[in-house]
Amino acid sequence: MDHLLDKLNPAQAEAVTSTEGPLLVIAGAGSGKTRVLTTRVAYILKKGLAEPHNILATTFTNKAAGEMRQRITTMFGADIPKLSVSTFHSFCARLLRIESDAIGFPNSFTIYDETDAKALIKRCVEEIGLSGAQFSAQALKRQISNAKNDLVSAHEFAQKSNGYFATRTAEVYTLYDTRLRQSAAMDFDDLLLHSVRLLESHQDIRERYRTRFKYVLVDEFQDTNKSQYQLLKLLVGEHKNICVVGDEDQSIYGWRGADITNIQNFETDFPGAGVVKLEENYRSTQTILDAAGAVIANNTQRKEKTLRANISGGELIKTILAEGATDEAELILDEIEKIRSNLSLSEMVILYRTNAQSRAFEDALIRRKIPYQIVGGVSFYQRKEIKDLIAYLKLIANPLDDVSFERILNYPRRSLGDTTLRKIRARATSRNTSMLSTASDPEFIADLPPRSANSLSKFAELVREISRMSDSGGKLISIDEIIEDIVKSVKMIEELKRDEGDVLAQSRIENIDELINAAREYSEKNPDSKLPGFLEEISLYTDLDSYVEDEAKLTLMTIHSAKGLEYDSVFLVGLEEKLFPLMMAYDDPSQMEEERRLFYVAVTRAKRRLTLSAARLRFRFGETESAPSRFLREVPKHLQEIVDKRQLGWPSSTSQIRNGRGDRDVGFREDTFHKKRESGITYEYEEEEIMREGRVVRHGVFGRGVVLSVEGRGEQMKIEIMFSGLGKKTLLAKYAKLKVVG
Repeated sequence: MDHLLDKLNPAQAEAVTSTEGPLLVIAGAGSGKTRVLTTRVAYILKKGLAEPHNILATTFTNKAAGEMRQRITTMFGADIPKLSVSTFHSFCARLLRIESDAIGFPNSFTIYDETDAKALIKRCVEEIGLSGAQFSAQALKRQISNAKNDLVSAHEFAQKSNGYFATRTAEVYTLYDTRLRQSAAMDFDDLLLHSVRLLESHQDIRERYRTRFKYVLVDEFQDTNKSQYQLLKLLVGEHKNICVVGDEDQSIYGWRGADITNIQNFETDFPGAGVVKLEENYRSTQTILDAAGAVIANNTQRKEKTLRANISGGELIKTILAEGATDEAELILDEIEKIRSNLSLSEMVILYRTNAQSRAFEDALIRRKIPYQIVGGVSFYQRKEIKDLIAYLKLIANPLDDVSFERILNYPRRSLGDTTLRKIRARATSRNTSMLSTASDPEFIADLPPRSANSLSKFAELVREISRMSDSGGKLISIDEIIEDIVKSVKMIEELKRDEGDVLAQSRIENIDELINAAREYSEKNPDSKLPGFLEEISLYTDLDSYVEDEAKLTLMTIHSAKGLEYDSVFLVGLEEKLFPLMMAYDDPSQMEEERRLFYVAVTRAKRRLTLSAARLRFRFGETESAPSRFLREVPKHLQEIVDKRQLGWPSSTSQIRNGRGDRDVGFREDTFHKKRESGITYEYEEEEIMREGRVVRHGVFGRGVVLSVEGRGEQMKIEIMFSGLGKKTLLAKYAKLKVVG
């Protein structure tokens, strides 16, 4: 037993051995939180406090869950098959399949990914008769997702809605919810929402799981949303043995519902909770930690802590000030070339705020013949040929799945165009049946033109035949054989070659082979596997789950994708106002604090070497000149080695910057920042006299909207706008850059 604690520092050992009652572990970056979590589980098991099935450990990626399980197994000295270590969504999917009768769903329900969900929302918009330009599927999905994460049902959302855009959004949400149930499908957010509702409304089920799980452990607690936190509260019984590990300084997912107040309120929600701070860092040099600490100290929504490096010293942070984006890329690659002979490319990473920033670096990498990989592009399971095959599998497993039906009805091409699709959809809606059932209805088929009728009959028979062979669960033939049979039956390879030619089609054919291999591996690992289980696993798969460091390649990724990773050398680029931090954070202090946390996360990925960079000129939304990020200025100067390659200097913190009403010392305070313009000197918003209620305006990020109210004048002017598909937003006029269009 004691050997489990041998390699732990006192704070880590306290977090491991404080097994009874609620415990909040504040784990600073690189402080060994995964070691604490895995050791805690092994400690509980070895001490005999619980059996494996009595422990639930949750985290946020399948890869992290797999690594945790492997480390626990190694510590425990044996395989632990009944131990529940999974993501929140995977746990909820299993829970809902087991208890499907209680929620009115079949246990073979389909899980819609983001693409599927947006396709269904788009269909709902059309069905209601709304404008797709005003009500984009992406914006509506975001609003519906936020509502579900806040445990707001479609009915509750409708009751709270006022005004045209809000009430129309409520209509879409209500119809979307109806169509999901009719298709026996759930989106990602439903997995959490339905699980919470299940446990809230069924005391017997709630008590059964509370009795089972004697110990609950949560990784990355700062990233939980309202529904996840409520789920945890419902699962924790009278013993209150819940241990949450997190760091509010690394809460960077507010845009997708993460609620930083969960970690701030934990001690109130669980009275008497113990608190352990892990402040010894085993990853970075003290120089890097001091820089990160100085920047994050400007945030107010945090618990005070000071990270101490396990290793002393460290070289200065290099700050490169470049002339333009291309120049920035070349200078960064110069730095990489300098250290490449002594350091593997896999130990380096280029991090940026937005995916669009990768282009200049890719161009330069190609010219220099430096091998690289990008994390965060189109993931394997989102590639068209894979999505098409998965749609066939989903329809076989769940004949009610209309979204999958629509995707594959005319793929490969079988003379079933939009006209036939609209007829099928209308008939299915009027009869309250699935589209596949409608396509199999002889009476309906008889009303179609002969060519369409013949093609539709063959398609419906194809789906039925494969379903019979697979028994909708893979009992008669394996899942990989089902995929092979689909590929052959629909002549998918021939279709790809006909459309793209042998050479271009080859990569898609290789992807199909890889999907077959994935299905074969799944079947080997899960001998009793069924098709819904395989579909569940790949539906919850993320791009990072497949990310493997390549010894021969440099990695490029967004900062969000880098969460949980570490590298010897980090190159953090594009540190300019309105890019990092993003422009949309200017009017919201909480968003600005999240941008600063994102900077903190990026910096603390570095072990020994950190390089920061910015460009004076960057073309974005029609603009060219940039200004250095406030985060650069928050890094203490004595920690930086500044390399200035700009032809024209940027303003210092005490520079005089023209703002349209005379010169003024504006510095880089959030409430006074203005950008210098080559052509001189205007406010970045329309004149006050034309900005009034009822005006139709356009915003560079939020799109078209109607002005609801205007408050204040000059630099203090605030404008409330109802944006199409996004709802109401209040913006500071001087930053909004609004264009009057009506």
